[in-house]
Amino acid sequence: MFLGLVAVLIDAPALFYMSFALIATLIGCNIQSKLATRALRIERIAPKSVHVGELVTVEIVVWSERKLKRPLVTITDKLPAKLVGTDLGPSLPVAPAFDLPVRTMYRFRANKRGQFRWRNMTITATDALGLTTKTVDHQTEYTDIVVVPSPIAVSLDLASSSGWGVNEAISGQSAGAGLEPRGIRQYVNGDSLRHIHWRSSARTGVLQVKEFQAGSQGAAAMLLQRRYGSDLGKNTMTSLDTMCGHALFLSTTLMRQGISVSFPNLEGGSLKPLDFDAEDELALMLGKAADNLEVNIAEQMMNVAEQAPTGTTIYAMVVLHDPDLPAVIQQLRGRCQIIILGYRAEAFVEGRDAESAVNHLEEYRLAGALVSQMPEADGI
Repeated sequence: MFLGLVAVLIDAPALFYMSFALIATLIGCNIQSKLATRALRIERIAPKSVHVGELVTVEIVVWSERKLKRPLVTITDKLPAKLVGTDLGPSLPVAPAFDLPVRTMYRFRANKRGQFRWRNMTITATDALGLTTKTVDHQTEYTDIVVVPSPIAVSLDLASSSGWGVNEAISGQSAGAGLEPRGIRQYVNGDSLRHIHWRSSARTGVLQVKEFQAGSQGAAAMLLQRRYGSDLGKNTMTSLDTMCGHALFLSTTLMRQGISVSFPNLEGGSLKPLDFDAEDELALMLGKAADNLEVNIAEQMMNVAEQAPTGTTIYAMVVLHDPDLPAVIQQLRGRCQIIILGYRAEAFVEGRDAESAVNHLEEYRLAGALVSQMPEADGI
């Protein structure tokens, strides 16, 4: 524009034509970059579930719905803020072609447990000369992904209680000679080398161990405090995230010792015991867990006790005090064993009264429950 104005003032036709050519070029480039963002069909391919801390690969497939010769296009996904942790990689530019799918991909590390959904992304295109850039918002079909917890190892210091079954399994009283084999599985950390099945290990090239049927026939029901507002903390490891990691570890440990385990207050959960090899199913349920229940944990415990067989051990993971819980524990004495796994609220939210939390756990202990103070878990 400046050159065109100068050309008129000094009466220079050559300069005027040059300025006109520059303006036309810029207009043409702008139109080309704008057209490059239109008439695109985009599909996002992501895994249905991943583990916390796992590197996730998302594939993006792009089609051009018109016969246009497009320059390079960059597609940036608008991931949920809580989903992305670290190591977010770039999406490589692609040149979409008519009726020919072009693929690109990017990676990120999911550091937050939970269920996530998104559909928005941005498309950025330039012209062939790279003089202009156009960015538009685009919506695809919804993509759902569940980030499941990883087991968080924990050791419970609970006194053995003869006749209840679960504590006997934890303390090792049901282990030893005379246990019936129930199958063979892959070796995991902590398995005894005495139980390695050498023939299967040699055939598969992977260490296999014999699985034994525990002598105890105890039953355990696990409850997580999930009433509205009970999930404390805003980091990658909130109180509910910690509970889910501990619950996954404890339940798989109990099942390996012959205890039937159920999660009655999870989505899709019931008092029906989980299958022995249902670790993936359980991890998926725990990944979807959120503080969205309207009933407190005392009411949930009473409902479970009314349906569970006598002798069931109920594990209750609690971070906030439930004033109705001591009365329920007293009412269930002699019918069910109650184990309270307490978490310190001040470990997740600053300003919480630590002494008050200790008093609450003492109330549960005096009411007749076995109480264990759970350790804090580090975030990813």
